[in-house]
Order: sequence, then C-alpha cells, then structure tokens
Amino acid sequence: MKMKAAVGVYARYSDDSQSPMSVEDQMRRALDYLSRIGIEATKVERFIDEDVSAYKTREAYARPAFNAMMAAWDAGAFDIVVADEFSRLGRNPRQQLEILERLDSTQVRLICADGIDSANSGSRMALGIKGVMAQEESRSTSYRVKRGMLGQLIRGYMMAAPAFGYRAERHYESGRAVGTSWHIVPEEAKIVQRMYEMRRDGAAFDKIARWLNETAVPTARGGRLWRSAGVQRMLSNAVYRGEVAWTEESLDPASVHGKSTKEHFFERPHLRIVTDELWHCGQSGKVSRSGYGGGRQAYSGILKCGHCGNLLSSTAKGKAFTCGSCNSNRLVGDPQVLAVPTISVAGLNAVLSFALERVLNDERIEALRARLRERLAQGADGELAELRKTRDRLVKVGQHLLRLIYQREQPDPLLDEEYAKNSKSVADTERQIKALEATKVSVARRDIAAQLDVDPRALTEKLLDGKLPPEHLRAALAKLFPRFVFLGRESRYIARFEIEFAPGAAVAWLSDSAPILDERAVIRVRLIGSARRPVVWNVIEESVEVGELATTSELAETAHVMDEDCAIPA
Repeated sequence: MKMKAAVGVYARYSDDSQSPMSVEDQMRRALDYLSRIGIEATKVERFIDEDVSAYKTREAYARPAFNAMMAAWDAGAFDIVVADEFSRLGRNPRQQLEILERLDSTQVRLICADGIDSANSGSRMALGIKGVMAQEESRSTSYRVKRGMLGQLIRGYMMAAPAFGYRAERHYESGRAVGTSWHIVPEEAKIVQRMYEMRRDGAAFDKIARWLNETAVPTARGGRLWRSAGVQRMLSNAVYRGEVAWTEESLDPASVHGKSTKEHFFERPHLRIVTDELWHCGQSGKVSRSGYGGGRQAYSGILKCGHCGNLLSSTAKGKAFTCGSCNSNRLVGDPQVLAVPTISVAGLNAVLSFALERVLNDERIEALRARLRERLAQGADGELAELRKTRDRLVKVGQHLLRLIYQREQPDPLLDEEYAKNSKSVADTERQIKALEATKVSVARRDIAAQLDVDPRALTEKLLDGKLPPEHLRAALAKLFPRFVFLGRESRYIARFEIEFAPGAAVAWLSDSAPILDERAVIRVRLIGSARRPVVWNVIEESVEVGELATTSELAETAHVMDEDCAIPA
C-alpha cells in the first residue's frame, strides 16, 4: 500500500545553455521516483526557478521560487520536498547547511531522484558528500568557462556584447562558430570621442547623459534613457583606447571579496577610438572625488585638508571652503583638528594668482622651453629614456604606497585608490615603452612643437579672466595643480598652503596637446588677510622647489597684494 503525502517539488535551470524544458523533465523524474518507492502525492506544489545560479551567495539567496518553497516549508504546507538532484536545491555551502538544519528541526522529509532520502540512516553523510560534489562541480564549471573566455581573448577574439561604438561579427570555420570580433562604427565613434572631450573639459557625468538624451542618441543596450552611472561605466571601458582588460578571479573563496584577482590586458589597436591621455581624462576622480563634477565651484574636488587629507567642500553661500571632517571632529572635542578649517574663495584666488606668477617667471619659462627643445632634439631615443625614467619613478612611488598600506592600522580607501591609479600609470608607461621600442618612431614631436609655440604667461590670464565655465576651470585646475593643500591657520587672519604645480601640464593645456614634461614645482605660501573690510590679501612665499626646472637663482621672500575682487568666479 502506497504512503500518501503532500509534496513540494523544486526544479531549477541555471543558464541559457540549459533548456527551459529541463525543469519539466526534472519534475517528471522526481514524481516518477516517488511513485516507484511507494509514495502517492495527494497534493503537489511546484516551485520553479529559471535562469538563476544556486552557487554564488547573492544569487542563491535571491531565488524567488526557492524562497517561496522555504516559506511554505516553515508553514507546514507539505510533508516531503522532492527534487531531481540535491544540486538543484542548492550548490551554495551555506544554503546546503541551512537545508540540513531544517531537516533536523522539522518533520519534513527530503527525497531526491538520485537516491537521497533523509529518512534513511546515513543520509546526512550522503547529503554532505552530494553537497561537496555539487560545490566542486560549480567551481569546475566556472573555471572552465573562464579558461575558455581567456583563451578566446588570447586568440584575438572578443567576449560579451559589443560596447557602444562597436559592432560584433561572428567568425566560422567549416560551418562552426570559432569566435567573435568587433569593428568600429564611425558615427558612434564620433559620439564616444565627444563624450571623452566633454569629460576632459570638466563636464559631470549627468551633464554628458543629458546631452546624449537631448540629442536622441540611442543607448548601448536599448534602454530608454542615458544615466550618469551608465556614462561613468562606459567611459571606464579600456577598449576605447585599444585595450581589453580581463580580471581573472582565482578559485580561492577570498576572490569573492576582491582579495585575490589577477588582471590581464590584451592589445586591440584596431579598436582604439581615443588617445590614452583623453581616456584618462574620462575617468572618475580627475575632477572631483565622486566623479560627478563639482557644481558651480571651481575649487570643488581640488583643495585638500592638510590635517585629515579629506577634500574641502563649499559652504552654503559658496563664498568659502571648509573641511567637514575637521568641523565634525571639533564638535566632539578632538583637540588635533584645524582651529578654523575654513578659507574664503577670495583668499584662494589670491593664492592661485600668486603661485602662477612665481612658478611661471621668465627664468623658469626659459628653462621649460630648453627642456622641450632638448626632448625635440633627442628624438625617439630621448623619448624612450624619459619614459623609462618616468616608469622607474612611478615604481618607486608604488613601492612607497605599498609600504604605507601594509603599515596602516585602519582601512584607508584614499590610499588604496592612489595605489591603484599609480599601478595603472606604471602599466600605461610600460605599454608606451614597448610600443616605442618596437617602432622607434617618436610620437611626441608634434606635441612638443605645439608646446614650444605657446606662451606660458598666458595661463594666468586665461584662468583668471572669468570666461571659463566652472566645470572647464575645475578640470584645468585638476591637471595643473596635482596637489593643493590647505595646511591650516596660524591665527584668525593667517593661513598656510602647499601647492604642487605641473609646468608640463600647463603648456599641454594651453596647446591642447599631450603632456611631455613631468616635472613638479612645489611652493609653500602664507596668506594674510587684513582685519578691515574690504579685505586685502597679502601672499608671502615661504619656499619653492622646482625639480629639474630649478633655476640658478634663489627666489627671495616676496609679498603679493591682491584685492578681494578676484576674478575666479565663486
């Protein structure tokens, strides 16, 4: 005589390679197996998950039918749970343990058509073995898939759907598909170029998205609207500079948490749409920490606090910048914060004007031009030597950052970000070295000639004439001043700053060309504001260091006077 019971049947298929009809086959085999072992299903509840993985934790716990089955289990809706195989219920080790705990704490019986029956002795061992086998099968499948994808990239093919600006073309041999390649769509490539140029000029991601929507550019995936996050992801794609980045996660579980990854780069020069310089301008963090622009303030994302290292933010009325972190810490009694972590925009304008005047005097401009003429005369060999020198310097910086990371007592996202950016710069420089070693053709002659043709003294007027939109001015300041640090106040009316200026970036920006010289000028100044209104600002130089562009004469301490009516718009 058959045993009668209410039954919950679970079936799942995980990807497009499996037929949706397989769930019907799973249910048929499961119910047939129940009948063969003498169980009659008086009531059957069906739970089906389609196109979902049961191994990765997030996806495993997001299965709607599985979650509904577990809720029905807790509510006593059935006496037996049946599946074709235990792996259909779950491959995630945590979820497998939860199923075993439920079997121990409830009267529900688990039966699988592959021979598992929780009512039998030794079933827990059998379930444990089946669970481990299911986990290992998922790992092996994942490894084989990744290995196959990596192999396709090594053979010169492309993976995934083509990015905006490209179309895919399938390749066949003897009627069998062997791979997919991409080719550039000229009309879309012009749009991609414009997007990077807008970002270079300081446009926020949402402004670029608005432009795309207003000009009725269709999205890459057929969505209704372009959004800022989508624009950011798109511009971070290395394929636009002729390179495919592949992150290979190891089989170590630590890789799930981002602790064990290896990055491979594959050259695709025929897919390049923008230069390396323009591509880097499109990345977040170039203008503001969030990567979404800085509103109407020219100094947003530029000025850092010398005490805590955080970026200063604009006050409500836009007339000053303040360190929110130091303000918060001061309110709770931190004795080490800056006494007055706020500086007016007018004072910042005075500091900027003074710094530009001091580092772009006649003697330094001539030294700058001499270095450019020297690079021009050196040709490809000289360019190669400079690239190797830059590479070595970046490697040393990376080693220093790595030591700081190992020595830190608490997580420091900004330090991690700096290390990641430096590592990327090392990789970029290495690729430039390899390309130049292979061709021995200088790619910088045109840029050098353009930079020799501009007058660096025009920089101050161009920045301070008030004609540049805030986002353009902000983008320019980010390139020209890699570091602009508010060191703090000596008193109510005296503040100190340290500014790092890139002369090579200055002539590159003026001539709209790629930077050639990588020297830095570091100047420390004291800003003194008068007690009376209108405020008159005096800027006094404390020290200046100018790398290889150092002049023979030492600068004497001087004062620079500027009215409060400065030209940079607040």
